[in-house]
Amino acid sequence: MQDKNQVLEKVKGIIAEVAELDPSSIGNDASLPYELGVDSLMGLQILVELEKEFGVELNEEQLLLMTTPNNIVALLQGYEETVATVNS
Repeated sequence: MQDKNQVLEKVKGIIAEVAELDPSSIGNDASLPYELGVDSLMGLQILVELEKEFGVELNEEQLLLMTTPNNIVALLQGYEETVATVNS
């Protein structure tokens, strides 16, 4: 996976596209539902875009963990580490 900052910028870009926001207005710890107005349908759209962009498979339970851009990056990094361990 790319470095954390690159992943974070891509994640913020996906959030911005789905929520129709300026990516530069999204803080790393901004609450998706409370500060950015991301509802459950937008959350599912973000999940699908993350799967496409990063080649991962996420489920609806993981969607509940996606509360900030930083949380999403940590989730993606954890996914990569799990796949690497399973494939070892």
